[in-house]
This record gives sequence, C-alpha cells and structure tokens, in this order.
Amino acid sequence: MSILNKKTTLLLCGVVVVLGGVFAVKAHSKTTTAAVAQNLNLAETSPITSMDVAKITDSVSSSQLSQVGEGLFRLNAKSEAVNALAQKTTVSKDGSVYTIDLHHDGKWSNGDPVTAQDFVYSWERTLNPKSKSEFTYQFAKIKNANAVAAGKLAPSKLGVKATGKYQLQIKLAQPTSYFKVILASSTFFPLNQKAVQKYGSKYGSSASTTVYNGPYTLTKWNGTSDSWTLKKNPTYRDHQAIKLQHINYRVVKSTATSYNLYQSKKLDAVTLDGEQTQQNKNNANLKTLASGRIGFIQYNEKDATTANRDLRTALSLAINREQLTKKVLKNGSLPATTFAVRNMKKNPQTKADFTKDATVAGTANYDPAKAKKLFQSALKQLHQSKLNITMICADDDTTKQLAEYIQSTLNSQLKGLNINVKAVPFPSMLSAVSKGNFQMNLTGWSMDYADPIESLQILGSTNNSNMGHYDSKTYDNALAAAEGKDALKPAQRYQDLVKAAQTAMTDQAVTPLYDARTNILVNPKIKGVIYNQFDGAADYRTAYVK
Repeated sequence: MSILNKKTTLLLCGVVVVLGGVFAVKAHSKTTTAAVAQNLNLAETSPITSMDVAKITDSVSSSQLSQVGEGLFRLNAKSEAVNALAQKTTVSKDGSVYTIDLHHDGKWSNGDPVTAQDFVYSWERTLNPKSKSEFTYQFAKIKNANAVAAGKLAPSKLGVKATGKYQLQIKLAQPTSYFKVILASSTFFPLNQKAVQKYGSKYGSSASTTVYNGPYTLTKWNGTSDSWTLKKNPTYRDHQAIKLQHINYRVVKSTATSYNLYQSKKLDAVTLDGEQTQQNKNNANLKTLASGRIGFIQYNEKDATTANRDLRTALSLAINREQLTKKVLKNGSLPATTFAVRNMKKNPQTKADFTKDATVAGTANYDPAKAKKLFQSALKQLHQSKLNITMICADDDTTKQLAEYIQSTLNSQLKGLNINVKAVPFPSMLSAVSKGNFQMNLTGWSMDYADPIESLQILGSTNNSNMGHYDSKTYDNALAAAEGKDALKPAQRYQDLVKAAQTAMTDQAVTPLYDARTNILVNPKIKGVIYNQFDGAADYRTAYVK
C-alpha cells in the first residue's frame, strides 16, 4: 500500500516516484561530509490524503507514513521482516502466540515514550467499525479481529494486550508462517492516544495534527498541499543513523514535467513513462524495478450492466496485453495472466511460478473472435442492442494514456460498445469507488509481501477493499482453507490459492492487465537507498548524498 510498507492499497497506474524495487545499495556513512547538503527533491503523482493509519487508502500516503512512523518490523530489500521497534520475538510452540519485546527508547515527537499500549490502542481503534477503515482485513490473523471489525465484539476483545510497558502479546486466530511480514505494514503502526484524543477527528489531517515516531517528521502539509517536506526527526530513537536532513516532495502529474524537472536538476529521481524509458535505455542511471504491483480493471457487480459475467469476459478477451505492455506502457511491464504478480510463490513440487499454475485459458488471453461472441451473448442477456459504460480512473498521464488505449481497443473490437473514460484526481477516484459510484475502474494493487494472498484476499466477499462486491462461496472457501486448516501445510495451501485464483479468473472478478515494472532515473549522488521488492517502498534510513 505499503508502500512500506505501503499499505497495501488501491493504486493508480505508475503512481509513485522512487517506489518498487529489488535492489539495495549499502550506505558508507564515512563518505558523507558536512559540506554536502543532505537534502533530496522528489515527486509524487498525487497528494497525501491522510496520515491517520486507520484512514489511509492509497500508496502515496502510506509511503509517507512509512518514513515518519515506525512499527514493530520493516521489510528489507529481500522482503524479509527485520526488527524495527521490536527487539525480541518469542513464538509459542504451536505458533499461536507472539510475545514481542520492544526497544525502550522509542519516542513520539511530543515527547511521550512509544509503548506496547500504543500498539494496542492503534489496532483496536482501526478495527473499531466507527473508524470505517478499509484495511481491517489485514488483522484477520489475530484472534477476534474479524468479529471486532464486524461490530460483533468490543475492540477490547481483540487478541492483543500489553503485558508490560514494553512487551506486547498477540494471540492468533490460526498459525501464520509469515505473520511478522504482515506486521511490517504501516497499518500496524502505533498511535499516541493522547495526540489522537487531543485532535479528535482532525488527527492525521495535517502536519500539525499528527505526531511521529519515525526517522522524519512531516512539515509544510496542511491537508491539501501539493508539496510537503520530510524533516529529520531529532527525537527518533536511532536519529544518529539518519543522514538526510530534508526530503522535499511536490505533486507532479505530468511525466513530461517531472522529466524536465529531473533534467534541470530540480528533482533527484523521476519515474519514466514508456517513451522516456526507451530514450534512456542506455543511461547508466536508469533503474528498472519489479514493483510488485498488478494493474487491473475492477467492476461494480451491483451495477446491472457490469454484473454480467459474459460482458466482463468479453472485455478481457478483447484487450491485447502484449500490445498494451510493449506499445503503450513500454516500461518492461509484463502481460498479466491472473490476479497475481510473478515471483511471489513457487509450486512446492514443480517449482513453477504461481502465476503459471493460476492461469485459466480463455480468461486473460487475446481472443477477439470469442470476445465478440460473448459480447453479443451479454447484449441478449441484458436485453440491449448497445451499451454505454463509464470507466473511472486517475488523471495522471500514464493512467490516462492506458485508459485511452483500452477505450479505443474495446470500442473498436466490440461493435455496439461505447466506453467513456472519466479521469479525475486520484482522491476523487478513491472516494467514488469506495462509495460504489462506478461501473468500471482502472486501478492497481501493490503487494506488501511476497505471497499470492496479498492480492487474492481483496476479492473475498467480506473484504473492505472488495469495491466491486465480488461474491463467491467457492472462492471464499478456498481462501479460508489456505489461511485456516492448510495454513502450515505448504503444498495444500498452494493448491488452495491456485483454486481461488482460477475461480476469480473464471468468474472474471477483475480483469488483470499487467505485472508492473517501474523505471526510474536516480541522481548518481544519492547513495544508500533501499528499495523493497514487493511493497513498493523506498526506505531512506540509510540514504545520503555523496
């Protein structure tokens, strides 16, 4: 979303600068000198929407939170969970209880110590139905979390408690082998109760109504600003290790504008579009990153038109994904064949990639003849001779370009179909989709960690991020088995996940489009940035300017 940690979040296409990745550059602190200004200038394609862990729904906000906050763990360049505020973790023999001892030197920017109770308070608050958080599903592994989120149990019944000022005990609903990785998400960051109570509903709505416990503090953000600054946090427990003094952000929706700003040395990194990538293919400063993000179309199944499965499948089969990735995106992205990205999990027996096993013929391949037949079938079922459908998307350059290609392809391939594109600011898109005010939505999803459940879970019938309201008992049962009775049985769990993915593709719950790659140009003077493979985050804790 994540992305620390990014909150696993709804994303637009090509949204974040210096995000995604799979490489790390080790910092050499002795090479930095006081003579070099330790400042970076970066860009995002959309503004921050919130700094409240319970309200964040987008990758930009989550990536900023990951720099100004700190949780129990964070992910390294290999997507492994490493200690952050956690100092020691003890797991019971049956894997159902985690006892985590915290560092004693964590501190909030208001001077308060960071304690175990801050985690308890944060998690109970996020799960409280009054918070209306869209990410309560991330807590599903914790005992009673689902019941609390549904309003069936009081938040105090959540399976977490402070067993000491600096000790946290977590009881799981079922053993989960990758639980520490889940806890690295910024959804699980702590909250300072005193600050939340002081600012009330305004908490996290501006820099001045938020407190911080991470490497940086947020400044110059009034809640709607198109620019802001991350400033080194002097109260951060490990502030001596932080070299950057300021990271200045501005919102730049145009890739041409951001590219010009980089060339004029007003930005230190820039995400390239397809044409720019081709122009810089021999540039030594070009970094191509597997961003762990899938681009897709989601449908509102409460809408009488887009609820039709033949229609959705027709749309999928009418899109040439090879052309979409090579001729439109032109950034190394790969055609998606299922609702997952490559290199997240391998078949325990054959070692085949999950995306290969989860592919279903006739669901995500280019087959215009079959698409036309299914479209005609859909027209008959809907008792229509033609259809007008609106596809909402974000208004950044890359997304609009992709939307226009899809619009042109579908309108030309399927006679009688008229796709209208509605490009709006990213926050407006999120708001409309969350309220169900859409038919089709061109969007994306970034992975917090390397497991297919990361994308598959959002299609569960009770998941708050299931904006299209897909509902399948077969699908839900497969996910339940993977996360329940088969949780610690690798072969069985793998097959459960494959079944879920194949079910979603057969039902065309969503239309996967591409497995994203990100191409960025980085100022060669910037060293030590760690890029994570699956959560789309850049960690600046070790970054410095040479």
